Order: sequence, then C-alpha cells, then structure tokens
Amino acid sequence: MKSNINLVIIDSNFILLPFQFKIDYFNEIRSNIEGKLKFIIFQQIFNELESKRKKEPKTSSFIRFFESGLVYLKNNKEKHNIEILEDIKIENETTDDFLLRMIKNLKKQNQIIYLATNDSQLRKKAKEMNVGTIFLRQKKYLSINRA
Repeated sequence: MKSNINLVIIDSNFILLPFQFKIDYFNEIRSNIEGKLKFIIFQQIFNELESKRKKEPKTSSFIRFFESGLVYLKNNKEKHNIEILEDIKIENETTDDFLLRMIKNLKKQNQIIYLATNDSQLRKKAKEMNVGTIFLRQKKYLSINRA
C-alpha cells in the first residue's frame, strides 16, 4: 500500500538557498503543500557539496552559504521532519542519476513525491517520471509544480 505522505527530496542547490537568497524553504514548502510532509536529504548530496567545498578558496561565498545551509538544516531538523538517508551513488553514476534512481525507488512506496532543485535538466527528468518539482523563481519565491 502506498503512503499518503508528501515526500520532498532536497537537491544540493537548495541547501544553499536560505542565506544565498534569504528563503526559508522549509516553511515556504510547508505552507504551500497540504497534508503530511517529510523532507529527505541523501548523504550523497552532502558528499557532493563537501567535495565542491574542498575545491573552493577559503574565502568563497559558496563556503559561507554551505555552512549557513547546514546550520539551517540542523535548526529545522526536528520541526520539519527532515530525514537524512545514508544512500550514496554507485561508481560511474552522477548525482543527478543517483537522485532519479532513488526517486524511482521511493515512488514505489509513495504516491506524492516532489524534487526540490534549481537544476532545469533534473526538473525536466523528474517531470517525465511524474514527480512534482519545487524551484526558485526570480531569486525570491518558490514555484511548486505538482506532478
């Protein structure tokens, strides 16, 4: 039997949003999607951001946004039902392909899945899989498209 919880999968670029664009995306999503919500972030997303951080100069704004994004996650973990799943990509798999594979697996148990990403190619692929998308529009508000 399929669950009636709305799952929201968070992509790496969303983790940077709170301080990059002053968006409280958890509250924003919660106020726009009815019913039960669960946010999922895969370990792979943190691994990807961590490897990008290592390539950045110490003074880069990316590092500030990333660290602030982690604090935002920590502060909201209990309040917003955020689950960190240990899954990581397999060899020769891109993070995007990994996310799509995980979504396909989760879709077997859940009717309603959203992918929160600003990556237009990834959103297009998610839409083809009948998955809703959430993305930043005009650098100031979230657009939520149901599947």
